[in-house]
Amino acid sequence: MAIKISDIPSEGLTLELNVKLDLPETGTASTPVKAALMIKPLGNGILRVNGSIQGSLLLECSRCLKKFPYAVNAKPSFELAPLNMMGTSPDQELGKGELDTEFYHGDEIEPTELVREQLLIALPMVPLHEPGCKGLCSICGKDRNEDECDCRQNLPNAFGAFSALKDLLKN
Repeated sequence: MAIKISDIPSEGLTLELNVKLDLPETGTASTPVKAALMIKPLGNGILRVNGSIQGSLLLECSRCLKKFPYAVNAKPSFELAPLNMMGTSPDQELGKGELDTEFYHGDEIEPTELVREQLLIALPMVPLHEPGCKGLCSICGKDRNEDECDCRQNLPNAFGAFSALKDLLKN
């Protein structure tokens, strides 16, 4: 559902989206994502986008690999500018006002892609199903949240490659 930039009225355009999005290598939407976006032209092809995005994504815990639901409630607010407004120099430095700016190419925008980008921004860098997740044992692979293993106590050399340093500290 692409929107032509020239079709956006000067008072702005309100969009209500209810889409099921999959985020590659990140998570799957377990319920449809609801988004309400207000797109208002500011002039020179620049658009102001405000709104809200809500949904539940199915993520994988970074420590124990369990799937868990993660609620997203994002309030995106950014400017959308034509790509040709950005300089062509490879050494161009972004100004403070440009840090909250996204760019589009051509004469239309895809609102679903804007929602997808904002969902990716709202996700935690290291998803955990709970803050105290103990993860998997690096030796036997057992989920340490469910059952403790004796792998660490049974290791003759618990310091691995650093065992030589342990002996140096004793002297």
